[in-house]
Amino acid sequence: MNKNGEVIVSDYLRRSGLSPQRFEKSVMRRNRTPDFRVMAGNRLAFYCEVKTAQEDAWLETQIAGVPDGSLGGGVRRDPTYNRISSYVHDAVGQFNAANAECRYPNVLAIVNNDLEAGLSDLLAVLTGDAYTESGPIRLFGRYSDGRIREEKYRIHLYLWFDQGKAGPFKIWPQSHAEHHAALCRHFGVDPTHIKQI
Repeated sequence: MNKNGEVIVSDYLRRSGLSPQRFEKSVMRRNRTPDFRVMAGNRLAFYCEVKTAQEDAWLETQIAGVPDGSLGGGVRRDPTYNRISSYVHDAVGQFNAANAECRYPNVLAIVNNDLEAGLSDLLAVLTGDAYTESGPIRLFGRYSDGRIREEKYRIHLYLWFDQGKAGPFKIWPQSHAEHHAALCRHFGVDPTHIKQI
């Protein structure tokens, strides 16, 4: 059984010396909110939204409805990129409700339980590029330059958790210098060691 995405992320934040706190129910009833306010000591450090990617069961569902001895399945676009794009779009709406002026950093954590998806899919959606041994190839501009074209920069850190792997991968858009520096401090990351894409 997969551990709840919010539990995985809150455990990681606590191990990082931070304190994730849920919004009060009265606030959640009035407005959309991210999942957590994250505190460093007694000060608000950033907001964090968690999205959990479940394994895509489309093919299994198609096959389950096919009589014995018959062919099943079909062809469709890979839903991974739309799903990730929707995570970004939805999270920005939640961040905007709590942090409209972007006074604090916004962090999107994606907990991936889909074995067919990976960090490269998030990179493709954010940059529009597929990364190969011979260099980047522009294949995914319809996602990176679509509805999240500007929205993706309102998220100051992306955390990608793969099922069964320790700790997240971090993607640093560096779209806001002050928020970038603060997040590096909170996570104990030397900004000079961040690989540029």
